[in-house]
Amino acid sequence: MILEIILTNFFSINEKVTLDLQAANLQTKEARALADNTFAVGNERLLKTVAIYGANASGKSNIIKAVKAAVDMILDSHNYNEGDSFGFKPFKFGEKNAPSEFYIRFIIDGVEHEYSFSCTRDEIITESLYYYPKGRRALIFLRDERISGGKKEKYEFTNVIRRPMDVASNTSRKTLFISRASQMDREKAKEVYRWFNEQLVFSYRGKTTVAIDRFLGDNKD
Repeated sequence: MILEIILTNFFSINEKVTLDLQAANLQTKEARALADNTFAVGNERLLKTVAIYGANASGKSNIIKAVKAAVDMILDSHNYNEGDSFGFKPFKFGEKNAPSEFYIRFIIDGVEHEYSFSCTRDEIITESLYYYPKGRRALIFLRDERISGGKKEKYEFTNVIRRPMDVASNTSRKTLFISRASQMDREKAKEVYRWFNEQLVFSYRGKTTVAIDRFLGDNKD
């Protein structure tokens, strides 16, 4: 289940864009009429469906393209080699070499997670994963390639992922740690990888790209 996605500097997206799937606490007549479009997960009340609308050529499809580009990196970056570029373009008229940023809050088996990364078209800059196992935010790993030194200086870990430095040692600046850790059979990373692979699904209908989040589960009508 998705709670929130934030994108910055992808395609025609320059400044931060937020896609929030949490239902607002409104008591208007219109909100009550749409009550069937929400469902509860723990203390959260989420929307079953959302719509993106606006004028032609206003960038609606680029939001979907940006999310897909980020998910593709999570699923495939362990295969990237020297000379490969990531499958997106930053905002054409933005600050030169400004990073693109992806952030997502989501729920796996009732536990909230936060995953984010920033990158240029050629390399990863930062990456992090947090979760809320007992209702409080806890670090799983943190990565910052801007810090000088070796892997031990650039990464911070707790004890959630088994032998994390073995994974970091095999993670280049072309590769997301979560992608490499899943490939190297680390259970938490595999759990997150499976969520992106199985729950955040993209299909193609004609020339339109449609994002389908299978977060409804038993809440589907």
